[in-house]
Amino acid sequence: MKAELIEQEEMRLALLRGYNILDSAPDEGFDDITRLAAEICDVPVALITLVDEDRQWFKSKVGTETVGSDIKDSICAHAIAAQSYLEIEDTAADPRTADNNFVTGGEAVRFYAGALLEDHNKLALGTLCVLGREPKVLNDFQRRALKALAGQAMRQIELRRALADAEILRKEVDHRVKNSLQSLEALIRIQARIEKSPEARAALDAVQGRLATISRLHEALYLTETGAAVDVAAFLSKVVSSTQEQMPAGVKVESSIARCSLPSRSASSVGMIVNEVMTNAAKYAYTGRHHGIFRLIGEKKDGYYHLSGIDDGPGLPEDHEGDGLGMRILLAAAQQLGGKMLTPKREQGTEITVIWPLSD
Repeated sequence: MKAELIEQEEMRLALLRGYNILDSAPDEGFDDITRLAAEICDVPVALITLVDEDRQWFKSKVGTETVGSDIKDSICAHAIAAQSYLEIEDTAADPRTADNNFVTGGEAVRFYAGALLEDHNKLALGTLCVLGREPKVLNDFQRRALKALAGQAMRQIELRRALADAEILRKEVDHRVKNSLQSLEALIRIQARIEKSPEARAALDAVQGRLATISRLHEALYLTETGAAVDVAAFLSKVVSSTQEQMPAGVKVESSIARCSLPSRSASSVGMIVNEVMTNAAKYAYTGRHHGIFRLIGEKKDGYYHLSGIDDGPGLPEDHEGDGLGMRILLAAAQQLGGKMLTPKREQGTEITVIWPLSD
């Protein structure tokens, strides 16, 4: 016998489809619930059943390979019609289920108990149900446990929808942030082109480079599923690609960056370091030159990460005091990483190295 429809059937169906759970992939969290339900109720079959307009579909199943059925064979639909917990001691003797294909078929279902999967408005998506091959009656503990597990299954469904909604919102925010950063970069580039003062142009170029670094960091987070962690090698490849545009045409940029996972806040400091080192090299090491090599090297050594930028220019002047804006930014970034900045002496060129401890 096909179950009767409840008065709020359209609302119930809209609720079910709004969860986007129908035909979703298997989930161990739901499977744990059905296994526990079967064990507590001492039955061979347990199901998390979602009842759609013309079918029922099993989100989780234990003791059967059937994935669902036509709505006319849904015993769970009778539980929804009753709008309460439903237990049928002998399905072959109950007029609602006596002609059901699951009851009359090869592996006959002779016992059914189902607890509703309800939202806060008492609208049911389906049931957590247990099935037996012989007539049976659950005790009070088993009934309470089945209802409690149905509540847990419903909370799992609601949690997954909340996570999906949060992911949609995150992607929308990411998209808007990306567009805003790109717009700011474009405006700064335009202003730099029309600015007559060399000092003002240099300042705008510096701001644009730092903004580009932030944009690359955002892109590294946006295009991966790593959450708040960033792979330094992948991230810095984007920073280098963007920043090397400031280098003279004949300067070759070589990079060799060992992989290292960092929190996004730390990665921001690392990106700023690379941007400043390359910007300073473009400004001071290659002025008036048509050829040169800039090397960026990242290595793991003895529990520390060593990041070095090396140019082949004239080197730092003897009276260099390291108190310019670029150097102050490098020192601040190194401190944010819990590390330090070094400027090893070289026969040719300038080397700036930042060292910070690797986390476990």
